[in-house]
Amino acid sequence: MKVIPPLDITSALLTSSTAAEPGPGETAWAAGTNYTLGTRVIRSTTHRVYQNLIAGINAGLPEVTTDRWLDVGPTNRYAMFDLERNSATVVSSPLTVVITPGKRINSIALIGVVAQSVTITMTVSATPVYTYTEDLTTRTTLSWYDYFYGTFGTTPTVVRFDLPPYTAGVITVTLTAASGNVQCGALAMGTAVDLGKIQANPRSDALNFSTITRDDFGGATLVPRRSIPKTSQTVIAEKYRVDSLRQLRATLNAVPAVWSGLDDANTDGYFESLLVLGIYKAFTIDMSYSTHAVVTLELEEI
Repeated sequence: MKVIPPLDITSALLTSSTAAEPGPGETAWAAGTNYTLGTRVIRSTTHRVYQNLIAGINAGLPEVTTDRWLDVGPTNRYAMFDLERNSATVVSSPLTVVITPGKRINSIALIGVVAQSVTITMTVSATPVYTYTEDLTTRTTLSWYDYFYGTFGTTPTVVRFDLPPYTAGVITVTLTAASGNVQCGALAMGTAVDLGKIQANPRSDALNFSTITRDDFGGATLVPRRSIPKTSQTVIAEKYRVDSLRQLRATLNAVPAVWSGLDDANTDGYFESLLVLGIYKAFTIDMSYSTHAVVTLELEEI
C-alpha cells in the first residue's frame, strides 16, 4: 500500500493551463462596481471565487473585505488542484496543464476524470524522459449480451508510481475527448511512501448524507445528498518503517492525500474501491510483534 503526500500546486508551479482564468461563466472583480447580493466574482491573484454578501459599491478587495465577500471555492482553472474540496476543472477538450514541481517527485494521480484518453509526459531541459498514454474508454462485460449491447464508459482514475525522480522535471498532462468537455476532479503529485503490505480483509463502505423526513401520516420525503466513500484496511509494515510511519501520520494530519491499497495492480477489480483521495480518520500502529507492526487505517474521501 502506498500514499502520495500531495505537493501544493501554486501559481508558481503551474507553468500553463488551457483552462482560462476567468473561464466561461466567471467574472473578474472590478473596484467601484455596484454588485447585487449574491453576485459571484473571481480574483486571479488568489484564484478564488467570492460571493457578495452586501449589495452596493465596495472598493475593498474580496480576499480582504471578508465581511462583504464569502470565499466559496477555487476558480475553474485551479479547481483540480484544490484537494480540500469536492471540485473539478471542466473545459472543452483538450485540457493540458504543465507543472514544474521544482523538486523530485515519482508519482501522480488523476481522480474524477471524465475523458477518453490521457497522456503524461516529463521532460528535463526539453528532453523527454517519460511518456505514458492510456485509453480511458472502458466497458464492463459480464455476459454475451454486455459484449454486444453494453454501453461504454470511461475510467475515472489514473495513478502512476513510476515517474523518474528528476529535480528539474517538467510534467505535462493532457486529457482529451472526441467531442464536448473533459473534466479533472483532482490532480495530485508527490513522492509516494510505501506503508507495507495490505492484508486480505479490506472493506469499502460509504457515509450516506441523504435524509428522509416523514409527515404525521408517515409520508416520506427523500432529500438526496452525496455518499462519501470510506475504507478500512490492515497493513503489515516492517519494524524499521515505524518511525517513518509515525512521522507520516503527523504530516498528514487533516491533510488530503492519495491512498492506494493496490498500487501494484491497477487492473485489479478492487483497485478503484481501495483508492481514496482523502484523510485518515484512524491511523493505529500496533507494535505487539517483535519483527513487524500492524497498521490499521480508516480513510474517508473528501
